[in-house]
Amino acid sequence: MTDAGFADDAAAMESAAALAYFVADYGAARTHLEAAYRLRRDAGDLVSAAHMAMQLAEMHSSVFGNAAAANGWLARAERLLEPLGDVVERGYLELAIMACDRTDAADLAASAARALEIARRFADPDLEIRALADGGLGLVSQGHLREGFALLDEALAALTVGECRRVDTAAKSMCSLLTSCDRAGDLRRADEWSRLVEASMLPHQGPAVLAEHCRIVQSGILAATGRWDEAEASLTAVLASMASSAPHRIETMARLAELSLARGHVEDAERLIAPHQDAVAMCAPLARLHLVRGDADDAVAVAELGLRTLVADRLRGAPLLEIVVRAHVVRGDLDAAGRAAERLVELAGVAESAALDAACALGRVAAARGATSTAIHQLTAAAEGFDATGHFVQAGVARLELAQAFVDAGDTASAAAEARAAMAVFERLGATPLVNRAAQMLRPLGARVRSRIDAGAAVAGLTTREAEVLDLVRQGLTNPEIGRRLFISAKTAEHHVGRVLTKLGVRTRTEAAALAAAARAGADRVGGDPDRTE
Repeated sequence: MTDAGFADDAAAMESAAALAYFVADYGAARTHLEAAYRLRRDAGDLVSAAHMAMQLAEMHSSVFGNAAAANGWLARAERLLEPLGDVVERGYLELAIMACDRTDAADLAASAARALEIARRFADPDLEIRALADGGLGLVSQGHLREGFALLDEALAALTVGECRRVDTAAKSMCSLLTSCDRAGDLRRADEWSRLVEASMLPHQGPAVLAEHCRIVQSGILAATGRWDEAEASLTAVLASMASSAPHRIETMARLAELSLARGHVEDAERLIAPHQDAVAMCAPLARLHLVRGDADDAVAVAELGLRTLVADRLRGAPLLEIVVRAHVVRGDLDAAGRAAERLVELAGVAESAALDAACALGRVAAARGATSTAIHQLTAAAEGFDATGHFVQAGVARLELAQAFVDAGDTASAAAEARAAMAVFERLGATPLVNRAAQMLRPLGARVRSRIDAGAAVAGLTTREAEVLDLVRQGLTNPEIGRRLFISAKTAEHHVGRVLTKLGVRTRTEAAALAAAARAGADRVGGDPDRTE
């Protein structure tokens, strides 16, 4: 076959791969890319063959979740470029893997800086825009928000006036922008650029895999600002999509697990986490699950593993450090909790967005040590800061801990005011466990509690074993009797009963039994509805 024939066949394979990728037929896209790679390599077109190798590396990483295969194709691309000397493709090789899939933020920023220098030397606008956007994400992830977003804003400005020639440049640059906004909680910037990019580009111009990633990122911003129902709907749509790539499915399941834990649906969270416990995206929800189940040691181990994996990634590291602080407080190791809180303070010195997490952590440790005035000062700053930035869930949690600090200080009026404010937020979100915690705090203060979450919703937040224990409490069984019925020790039964009382926000077995009876009565009324269809 002539060189022209090889080139025509290769071009046809590349076009077929692009079309298949666009419509989320990833198996076909990979097959066509591999064929194009072989044709380009056999024809001696090393530059084009290297581009095919880079695309295959990116596909294995971001679509199939095959890290080894991705590394293999990167190495193949690098070897193909070796005899060519100083070529612009070396810049594309620096950014071959999607920026949002890279776990070392410092390495990402360094790669982008090298790519930017190459882009400007060869006057390649597509590579320049990608380098600016990916470099911005690398800096934002390290906590350098001002410098990082300056690069991202520049990249998006160039994109919206049509400086780039490739659709994937626009899509991947937008991905870096949205990921940065997600990690920094910058809803305003994400919304502004999304509208501008949509207005300047043809609708549905990007491939499905990138569109679904945008939905995942937007769900994170929605969840952070308390719009849980919208976030859950967006994530559920991604899971239902045939376009879902392996890494995106894991990220989506991790975010749904976080929402389930916040709403008290522990078993739902466990089902979402279980298949992918080894994924870095699951570290935070898995650590939180361990905390909910009372396994503080495991929570610390998982969170620290995530911190070691996310090299120099301060924004994603802050929530993990916050979990470490909470877990050490639960363990009673206040020195370790204090050290973890100081790590958060150091991080906040570089990443301003972590300052509120640091204040909350310092307040939590101070409260555990009995330093109530320090705890009140730090937790007040955290609650007000979270409110001001629209992070209402975290604001509510901070106010709940602030209420306890006021109780410890003997200021019951302030404690009741903070607990009521927190409860209002949690009721609006449907966060049953947190509503119950607020109610449990208010009752000893003599405050009247009128929770809008009913008995059925409260009981629904229990695990299967806890629901079994509650039903036996309702029947009037003692702890030893519950133990014999469930084939567990009386001590274990006592532990389960204690957890049930805490999660329901009640103080006595009698109150728990009354709540269980109310929940059963509500269920019976629903079941006996004559208009109900089977």
